[in-house]
Amino acid sequence: MNKWKRAFFALLTLIVLVCVGLSVLFYNLFVVHTSQQNNINETHHVGEPIFSVNANKQRLTDMINNEIQDHQNDQLTYQVQLTNDVTLTGDLKVLGMGIPFTMSFDPKVTGSGDIILKEKSVTLGRVNLPDEQVLQFIDNGTNFPDWVVIQASKKQIYVNLNEMPLNDQFYLKAKDIQLQKDKINFDVYQK
Repeated sequence: MNKWKRAFFALLTLIVLVCVGLSVLFYNLFVVHTSQQNNINETHHVGEPIFSVNANKQRLTDMINNEIQDHQNDQLTYQVQLTNDVTLTGDLKVLGMGIPFTMSFDPKVTGSGDIILKEKSVTLGRVNLPDEQVLQFIDNGTNFPDWVVIQASKKQIYVNLNEMPLNDQFYLKAKDIQLQKDKINFDVYQK
């Protein structure tokens, strides 16, 4: 056999071996990944958090204000500051004039892991309005996400964390909020 034929068959054999080796390698990776994924799904316990998140006031303030930017409009601009309370400050446009307002809330965690922001104090420029009226103005002046509900008659804002769009597979529940201690904990659950 001439040396060119031998070299051709050797190269052809090498190519076939590499293709078979790569096929076996990819098949093993896929099978191992799938079986590991099945094991993960089998060990998931329904109703138990898959992990917890601890936040501090400053980082949570930044995250909330970034989200708020998507829901501002010409009638109402506002921002949140977490100190010992949840403070909402901004400007409400009435008859073309911007009226500054400040609202202070006390956050409470519900049994279902949602958050109720109970109103503590309200100032709206120099105008004396009932607390319910200010919340109603804010509700009418902006388009909060569906999972944030202004309950003016109860003087509170209800934050339904279960409805907050995180991901199709996960949802949040508040576990503990103690702003004075800079302690803010959430649990993440799998749907």
